[in-house]
Amino acid sequence: MLYSTARVSTDSPHRHIAQLVSHLGHDAPTEVDEERWSVTFGGGNCLLVESTTHFDMIVKAGDADAAAAVEDAIAHHLLRLAAGDERTVDWRPLVRPATSDDDAALLALDRAAWTAGSGLTSAEGEERTAYFSERRRPETHLVAALGDQIVGAVSTHRTTPFPQGAHVFGLWNLVVAEQARRRNIASALLSAAERRARALGAKKVGLRVLATNTGAVRLYERHGYAVEGRHVDEFLIDGAYVDDISMGKRLTPLS
Repeated sequence: MLYSTARVSTDSPHRHIAQLVSHLGHDAPTEVDEERWSVTFGGGNCLLVESTTHFDMIVKAGDADAAAAVEDAIAHHLLRLAAGDERTVDWRPLVRPATSDDDAALLALDRAAWTAGSGLTSAEGEERTAYFSERRRPETHLVAALGDQIVGAVSTHRTTPFPQGAHVFGLWNLVVAEQARRRNIASALLSAAERRARALGAKKVGLRVLATNTGAVRLYERHGYAVEGRHVDEFLIDGAYVDDISMGKRLTPLS
């Protein structure tokens, strides 16, 4: 899956979203709930997320052509509604490679987003002045950004230095800001990380997840990951022993 996003600044985001969805409803099925507006096209869909001074448009599609078609349709209707307003729609990838300039934002995200169920509280409580280190390098990370705000991140690289295992990559530190959840951010990060790993020669990706993090386990299963092992009572967290689950996914058939 491919994901892209654009931000529209407005003093009345709710009204603009309602108008756009109503306008698009003549050409495409629309799905609406109290907090989410979703417009479905043949090759993909667009989620419109309201904020106080803007709204974000997040496109999800199976390939580049389908994504471009959805982007063009959304932008066409949006610009028609903005008659007399010199508005442009700047579509960007939802996920991009990290840079060293992202350090402060990633450190803040890392500190705020983890919970006792998703990670080890002792590790997340470490006093750090920087996110990147010898163990965490910008070139192994991808970040998700809405506007200028980083709302998610993931790391992927080879799991072993041995050439016999060069075809296996791991996924680490998948995190999404609390206010950006339920917007396909985690799925976009997973998809992008898998594409990056495949481009670097990976035929398989693996990850570890705490058994108590049931939401993450379900996410990985939806993306084709299967349980490959279970490390029973691997961690003692808040007085209870917790299993650590190993999951994996083949990116290409193994001969």
